[in-house]
Amino acid sequence: MGIKDFYDGCDIFITGGTGFMGKVLIEKLLRSCPGIRNVYVLMRHRKDKCITDRVKDMLELPLFDKIKTEHPGVAENKIVPLFGDLSEIRLGMSDDDYNMLVRNVNIVFHVAATVRFDEPIRDAIIKNVRGTREVVELAAQMKNLMVFLHVSTTYCNCNRVYVDEKVYESPINWQDAILIAENLDPKLSETLTTKLLGSFPNTYTFTKLLAEQIISEKSAKSNHNNNNNMPMVIFRPSIVISSIAEPVLGWIDNVNGPIGLMVACGKGITQVTLVNNDSTPDFMAVDVSIKAMIVAAYHRGIHNSSSDNPLTVYNSSSVKKSITNGQIMQFAVKYFILHPFDEILWRPRILITGSKRLFYYLTIIQQVLPAMLIDFVLKTTGQPQTTNLVNLQRKIYIATMALSNFTLKTWTFKNANFLSLLTHIPEDEKDDFDFDFNDLNVEDAFITCLTGAQKYLFNTNSNKITQARKKMKKLVWIDRVWITILFIFIAYCLYSIISSRF
Repeated sequence: MGIKDFYDGCDIFITGGTGFMGKVLIEKLLRSCPGIRNVYVLMRHRKDKCITDRVKDMLELPLFDKIKTEHPGVAENKIVPLFGDLSEIRLGMSDDDYNMLVRNVNIVFHVAATVRFDEPIRDAIIKNVRGTREVVELAAQMKNLMVFLHVSTTYCNCNRVYVDEKVYESPINWQDAILIAENLDPKLSETLTTKLLGSFPNTYTFTKLLAEQIISEKSAKSNHNNNNNMPMVIFRPSIVISSIAEPVLGWIDNVNGPIGLMVACGKGITQVTLVNNDSTPDFMAVDVSIKAMIVAAYHRGIHNSSSDNPLTVYNSSSVKKSITNGQIMQFAVKYFILHPFDEILWRPRILITGSKRLFYYLTIIQQVLPAMLIDFVLKTTGQPQTTNLVNLQRKIYIATMALSNFTLKTWTFKNANFLSLLTHIPEDEKDDFDFDFNDLNVEDAFITCLTGAQKYLFNTNSNKITQARKKMKKLVWIDRVWITILFIFIAYCLYSIISSRF
């Protein structure tokens, strides 16, 4: 059975469908597998937007332009929003919707999670652990389930240097974690955070590991019960970045991860960062991960007997295709000098340090003090200011410190299972689903990412590039003059000190 044949006539249930990966997954499924019957998406109302309006807004994104051209009306007719909430029992769904999913759904993609590193431990457990339990319990009742794919992260085992494609033991039982979150006072549970986390740097990685235990246990139990076989997959993307090929080049809708840091450098907002210059983070383009995810679900779905491997784990990691932190940041400086934003605060440059203490002092000198000066000048002159730069620098500092556990270390992720999926793609479907990145040029990939960030996140006007480059040249010269004056001042101070002593 081919991939498209496998998905033909299927009803699919997706959690996290409005997130970065979720939107790309929905678009790719409907565009490359137009025989899909319905895609049910768990959603919440947001502010003044109901779930129906949110779907309409989502379909207006450039991400969906290609499918609207190739398959007019498919996305509009087949995406079915269902009101619900990952943090609620039975996902906060109505009985009618819940029972409808039980009757109809064939494939589940559980993508939803809170990805905030600073999420309170109680909230992170409720959403990432109990939420996963609720999705699994729903799927276990589905009459025609063919496969359940759970999206995790390669970094859920960040307390290890070498991470294989298997489920590792967690420091505590997932049931106990849920009991703590449900029964303890929120303030009291926060006092237990350090003890609960142990060697884990944040609540995100910790709770994603616990969620994997739920999948592992459910898979093992269903494998021993032939009457209730539940084919399951754990799919672990590494750091997900912009698309490199489809449906549009450089698609991204957030400033998380390395792209955010590179953009901040390009805007002149960040002049110093806390990373190990020689550490190599692992990145994976979102479209590569999504295609592999679709193939992984297909492969498990056609090998779903109890005699098959009950649970396969895929580390969606690039390994040899990633580059060092130092190379990434220097590349960002080089790119944004040549392709500047319409609006920038200062010339792009970056000072890299692996010392938290030095980073603190350099942040004060190079970012906070200039931000205070600019805020003061704008306020006293009465000029409009949309962003308080001091508050922005505070947020950047906090985010950088939270990321330091990942930017100062290097992990090795085994990805043999992930790469083996390439061999299961039918020859006549490789144009749609082949995700081989062996010939990928990393520099070209990051050019695509940064171009996309300018286009989709900041609406950079390409017609103003000449004007932006002129402004950049001025800032480069101003920066050189400023550095020269600063060095002369420092040299004068040192000379005065030395002269006074002799």
